[in-house]
Formats: sequence, structure tokens, C-alpha cells
Amino acid sequence: MTSISAIIRNIRPIEGRAYIAIIGFSLLMNIKGVKLLELVMAFLAGVLFVWYAFSINNCFDVDTDSRNPMKVRKNPIASGELSLKEGLLLSVLLALTGAGLTLKINFEMFIVYLAMILLATMYSAPPRLKGKPIVDVLSHGLFFGGLSFIYGSIVDGNLSNVEMLMAIGITFYSFALELRNHLEDYESDLMAGLRTTPIVIGRARSELLVEIFSLLAITVVLYAFKPHLIVAPSLMVVGRGLGIRPQTVYRMFDIAMIAALLITGGTNL
Repeated sequence: MTSISAIIRNIRPIEGRAYIAIIGFSLLMNIKGVKLLELVMAFLAGVLFVWYAFSINNCFDVDTDSRNPMKVRKNPIASGELSLKEGLLLSVLLALTGAGLTLKINFEMFIVYLAMILLATMYSAPPRLKGKPIVDVLSHGLFFGGLSFIYGSIVDGNLSNVEMLMAIGITFYSFALELRNHLEDYESDLMAGLRTTPIVIGRARSELLVEIFSLLAITVVLYAFKPHLIVAPSLMVVGRGLGIRPQTVYRMFDIAMIAALLITGGTNL
């Protein structure tokens, strides 16, 4: 019998909190003029999407996760606590429920939601974009970045210029996050024969791209608030050549990106 614990771990709610926050933040920016019920439905559908993306990823990551003791503990399908059939059924239920909720709000949200579902599926399931260089980063940047923000932003049926710039910035930052994820899984992905972007271009170039995408993201988001604030990212210490650990630099970028989003998004509340 399938345990509740295995189901909860399969959707990885803790790991998805940042992506849920993006959706929640974009909805909060558009709280005026939108019915409370619609906001609640949109947020719930967004949560279900994030859970779907992690669930479907677990279904098709059994081969690589089974080689990594740390990953096995996070993937109940790889550990045998949940069957592949049960994982797929759970994923389908999450996607259909979420899509049904968005259809009740407005058609634009429904279309964006379907695009997110499609990309998240293609990322994990065949053609398995996560194992293909360049498109792994691009697809992740869209469904867990720009499209997620746009999804919440159009709850009122409109997408402002500021929201579009913020979506672009978040897309760049999602590129960086995906590269960071791949760098963490570098050894297990190499053993599994995957051709992720870091494996193809190497660690050093991937770490450089993380910094470039992070700075681009912060620059674009700040530009949406005040054009002259684009000088702010140039004042940041990125750690290249200074001996600072990459993980420390990444935390600095995370803090700066969150601050930029709050500064820019706060003006629209």
C-alpha cells in the first residue's frame, strides 16, 4: 500500500518553495481588481504545477537517482516506495486538476499553464530535454521562470511592461539555477551518460555562466524599476578570482535577486 509519506516526498514541497514563491509574488502584484476566489484558485493551480514538475521528474529520473545515495532518499520511485505507475498517475492528477482550475479563471492563464505543463513534461520525459545541452537550461528557464511569473501576472487579464521585464529577469535567473542544479549532479549525470550543459561545456564555463545569468537577471529586474539602478549589479562582488566559494557567491546572488524583485514588484502593489 502506498504511504502518504512517499506521495509527499514525490512532490518535494520543500524544494519547490522558491518556484511557488514566484507564482505567489506575481499574483500578489495583481491583487487589485481580482476576486479573492480567483487568486486562491490561481495560487493552488500554481502549487499543483510545481508539484507536478517534481513528480514527473522523479518518474523519469529513476536511472540517475538510483546511482546517487542522496537522490534515492528524495525519490520514492527510485527507492521502490512508490511504483512508476503510481507516480505517473499522481502526476496526471496534479496536472489535470491544475489545468481545470486555471480554465475557470481566464483562457490566457489556461494557455500559459498548458505551455508550462508541456515544457515540464518534455524536460523530464522523452525527449528528456534535461539531458540535452543548451535546451535543458532554456526549457527550465521558461517553465520554472518566466512563464511561471507570467502565469500569475495575467490573473487580471493584462501583462504590463514592468511585469514583462521582470519575467525576462526571472528567466535569466532560472537559467542560473538550472546550471547550479546540474553542477550539483555533475558526477551522477556523468556516470549515467547524460549530456547536460555543464558536462558538455565543463565546470568552469558553467560556473561563469551562472554568474553572468545572475547578474543579467538582477540588472533587468532593477531596470524595470529605475533605469539608473542597473549600476547596482556591477558593484556586487561575484567572487571570480577572489577565492570566494561558489556556494557563497550563489547565496549573495539569491539575496540580491530577491531584493531586486521586492523593490521592483513592491511599486506595483
